[in-house]
Amino acid sequence: MSNKRFAAFIVTFNRAEILMDTLHKIFTQTLPPEKVLIIDNGATDETKKKLEELYPEVEHVYMGYNAGPAGGDKVGLEMLAKEGYKWIFWGDDNDPPQTEDTFEKLVTLAESYGDKCGQVGMVGSRFNRYTGLLQRITNEELRKNPYIEVDTIGGGQCKIVNGNSIREGIITEEKLFFGFEDLDFDLSQKEAGYKILVHSGLFLGCRERWSRLNVEREIVKKKDEKVLWRDYYSIRNALFIMKKHRLPLAWLSFLTVSIGKSLLSYKHGRRYGGLVVRNTCRAVRDYSLRRYYKR
Repeated sequence: MSNKRFAAFIVTFNRAEILMDTLHKIFTQTLPPEKVLIIDNGATDETKKKLEELYPEVEHVYMGYNAGPAGGDKVGLEMLAKEGYKWIFWGDDNDPPQTEDTFEKLVTLAESYGDKCGQVGMVGSRFNRYTGLLQRITNEELRKNPYIEVDTIGGGQCKIVNGNSIREGIITEEKLFFGFEDLDFDLSQKEAGYKILVHSGLFLGCRERWSRLNVEREIVKKKDEKVLWRDYYSIRNALFIMKKHRLPLAWLSFLTVSIGKSLLSYKHGRRYGGLVVRNTCRAVRDYSLRRYYKR
């Protein structure tokens, strides 16, 4: 077990070409994983065929149904932890490492901190246990410190987790399907005494690359109607997570903010406001009735 240092899994859903590009960037890292699993939630493209042609060394795990990110993450984490890997890259098919030495920098940081490092990543946030909201790390803090302790690292931010925490029983909630399953996992790690770290240099590099050094947040930003379904999962799952982790003030705050934002969305027009309000009401209703639909 001690010789199994670093492995990776990637959850994919009918995006074979994007997945192949991500795999290329993973295998050209200065520290490539010793093993890669593809957790395949899809069934309508040529993912398996392309893997056999281009990356026959990669293990393909076909789920047989769309388990969502939460279900796919659970399978990937459990399989690699069971095989004894110390560090496990938790990946999405469209989120490759941003630099050729990303993995090397992150694994080096994790190993330098010790066994109570639960995970490392490029970008993270602090979590306000009273409001349920995520707090942005300042540029100044990142420039002063080689690494920063945070409360959560979102999906797609080169999340590399300690396999020991999985073997201790910390795992994703499959029923969440989509949205905030990583926050739930991270809060569980923190409650078990693990530290979550981000690499400051990589963090700042991401902000520069994505033009996010200075961000002004709108109170109610109009979204493309095609992605409003995401908010259903975010609201429903966040309420579940706040209750699970015994955060009553955060639960109440998140619910209040969600309702307030949905009402304020009418400033973008009656039709748009109606869509947002109905979406919010469905999310609260399904949470209350313990309905965890996978739409």
